[in-house]
Amino acid sequence: MTASGSAREVPASSGWEVRLYWRWIAYNSIAFVIVLSVGVALALLGSDVLHLRLASGHVLVALVIATLGAVLFGGVLGTLQWLVVRERVAAIPRKAWVTSNIGPALLAWLLVIMPAVIGAQNSDQDVSMAYLLAASQSLALGPLLGLSQSLVLRKVTRRWVWWIGANLASWLVVDVALLLLSRLSGDLDVLRGDGSVAEVYLSLIATTPLTGRALLWVLAPSALTVTEDP
Repeated sequence: MTASGSAREVPASSGWEVRLYWRWIAYNSIAFVIVLSVGVALALLGSDVLHLRLASGHVLVALVIATLGAVLFGGVLGTLQWLVVRERVAAIPRKAWVTSNIGPALLAWLLVIMPAVIGAQNSDQDVSMAYLLAASQSLALGPLLGLSQSLVLRKVTRRWVWWIGANLASWLVVDVALLLLSRLSGDLDVLRGDGSVAEVYLSLIATTPLTGRALLWVLAPSALTVTEDP
């Protein structure tokens, strides 16, 4: 049983590997920037172009926009994450990992993002900012993403259940940190609904160092239940 890549450089118990750790942070950060940026375009399309209003009966349009957003999230974030995961466990299929991201993303769009966008449209508020703030507030669904991904990890590692806890912990730490910072400084008001765009991006990216360390431990060579080819 060996990890793909440089097995000799990876401690069997902790799974620590500097290169993969920083790659996880970089790839997730790139994915969040892409997803949020394109998501703004989708939100604007749904509100400004299609005049998306639940009162006008555009529920189907809202569902289509939410599905596109979820597929975007799952495709971009899932693929970039998988590029890191496959270096530790090549047995995990890309399709399975990407698909595990789409379900939680769809719930985030339907339960958090689309209602915020529609509410902003109906009250003549800034739709793009409403989308970004709703995306940052959907951090609460992070543990659901961890649960979905853990079902894929279950087939390859004995520590799969810890991935759920790691996602829960990372999202909670970031939420609490942002809440405390927003109370200490009036310039950090992401959780109160009037933060800057940069803070919204940072609120998502800030989770990656914690999940990255957890992933390497969950996929440590000593925890794997599959044999990787040297």
